[in-house]
Amino acid sequence: MNSKPQKKTSVFRSLFFGLSPWLLLGTAVILGLAITVMAVKNAQREKQSMTQNMMDRAEALIWALEAGTRTWMGMHGSDPRSLQTLVEETAKQPGIIFMAVTDEDGNILADSDPTQVGGRIAQNRLPARDAAGTPDWRMWEWNGKRVFEVFRSFVPVRGGGHGSHWPGRHGGMMGGTGRGGAMMRDDRPTPGSTGMTGGDSGMRSPATDIVFVGLDSRPFEEALAQDFRNSVFSACLVAALGLAGVVSLFWAHNHRRSRRMLRDSQAMAGEVVANLPLGLLTGDPAGKVAMVNATALSLLNLRAKDAAGMPLAQLPGLDWGGLIAALDRKDKIFERDIDLLVSGKKPVSVELGAATMHNDDGVFLGHLFILRETTEMKRLRAEAQRNDRLTALGKLASGVAHEIRNPLSTIKGIATYLAKRSQPGGREEEAAETMVAEVDRLNRVVSELLDFARPAAVTLVEADLREVVDRALRLASADLKAKDITVLVEQDPDFPTVRVSPERLTQALLNLFLNAAQAMETGGELRVGLRPHPEAETFSLVVADTGPGIAEADQAAIFTPYFTTKPSGTGLGLAIVHQIIEGHGGSIRLESAVGAGAEFTITLPLAK
Repeated sequence: MNSKPQKKTSVFRSLFFGLSPWLLLGTAVILGLAITVMAVKNAQREKQSMTQNMMDRAEALIWALEAGTRTWMGMHGSDPRSLQTLVEETAKQPGIIFMAVTDEDGNILADSDPTQVGGRIAQNRLPARDAAGTPDWRMWEWNGKRVFEVFRSFVPVRGGGHGSHWPGRHGGMMGGTGRGGAMMRDDRPTPGSTGMTGGDSGMRSPATDIVFVGLDSRPFEEALAQDFRNSVFSACLVAALGLAGVVSLFWAHNHRRSRRMLRDSQAMAGEVVANLPLGLLTGDPAGKVAMVNATALSLLNLRAKDAAGMPLAQLPGLDWGGLIAALDRKDKIFERDIDLLVSGKKPVSVELGAATMHNDDGVFLGHLFILRETTEMKRLRAEAQRNDRLTALGKLASGVAHEIRNPLSTIKGIATYLAKRSQPGGREEEAAETMVAEVDRLNRVVSELLDFARPAAVTLVEADLREVVDRALRLASADLKAKDITVLVEQDPDFPTVRVSPERLTQALLNLFLNAAQAMETGGELRVGLRPHPEAETFSLVVADTGPGIAEADQAAIFTPYFTTKPSGTGLGLAIVHQIIEGHGGSIRLESAVGAGAEFTITLPLAK
């Protein structure tokens, strides 16, 4: 039900480096608000600055007009046309739309447009009487143009006192001196005057007159518009850069985290490959070794520096060229049992798996080979099969042994009776004694079969292993002395006590000693060694002889019941030894070669 929104979110994350869309949206909103506030403040500062510049220009023009008026008065006296002339000339400067001087009631005393002199301006354009001395400005439409109008009191005469006058006003003697020090008088009526002459009754303070300067606002507005566009562009640029910076920070963090995870994954993969109990080997597209782990190096008897970059076809042990050709035909090889033949090592059975490697686009990347040593697996499989056979044999032996023993007892009894009734030294007595001996031998075989089929329980107790060895040697001493065999015992005087079954272990050692005596018909040396291995919590018993040795083909079946190389052997002695050692939780291993004797190594736990 929610799979579609989740899919959209996952697509969004994949497009934006795994970041949450809400995180990006929140960051964009915060950046937008901050930059908007900054842009608004910057626009306000720019507007104030430009307004102040326009005000300063207008103030400069007004100061220039006042200064010109004072200069004219000083040079030409109180000519009523002087103010109008100055206003017209001053208004000719670029960017000035109009200039006008009015009295406090709005009567125009001078104007850049002479036709306006004598008229009146709108009352709403007049400043408040108490604010006439403060420069101010406003924006308004004039003849279809946007005008930046600045106005304040017009004071062309400085100093003087109460009677200061300026030309162009109603008649009377000037009550002060101009900047040039000349006395000025103007008896002509001016527009808006009352027509009165003489005296102070018609005199007015120049501070009550107002000057208006109308500047063209188009450059002002265009500059503001350009500044607004620049602010918007800058804000968008800063927002984009800020958002990109935030995304870059998160991307850099994710990149570092991804690289760290990749390094960890590579390290883990390297450790897995290096410690894999299987031999792993890969080849590159050129047919050379690209990677090989320690297990494969051990199987191939190679060093890492020698294997790196070696052509696959030159690797030892297998027909690598044939394997590559087979892979080119069918891409994969599954569980092929092969004998690995490496110079300087015994043949090793391995299970081979191989495949060709391609990427998602189908490009060939090389070959992959997996080698698994199956020697131990085959041994365990053979051991399992042996145990199955022994189990079946044990069931058969336990059912048949008693049936055999009963007739044997009868036969032995009759043979003994016939031997007693026969003439001493005659052929009948010899035949009867031979029959008794064979019955005894057959009975012994049946007893061994029963012992093997139903082994006694192994009860472990603390025992001195040296006493066990000495006891077994005493039991076999007659056979050893008869063959003139020298016994050499190698043991540590501080060998610890161990948990074993003394009777069962004595039986196993006795069988090994008797086998060694039978093998050394013309004498030799029997060596018995006790070796503790504390680091492995085990100890070993070594029984070695200098007999003719055992052929390699016979070694695999040496512990199998009824397998024997002796004409008079039963084939159960070593099988019983193997059974006793297994009952102790240990193992027995044979090392032998024809003409080099045989060495049996029994490994048992120190404690159990």
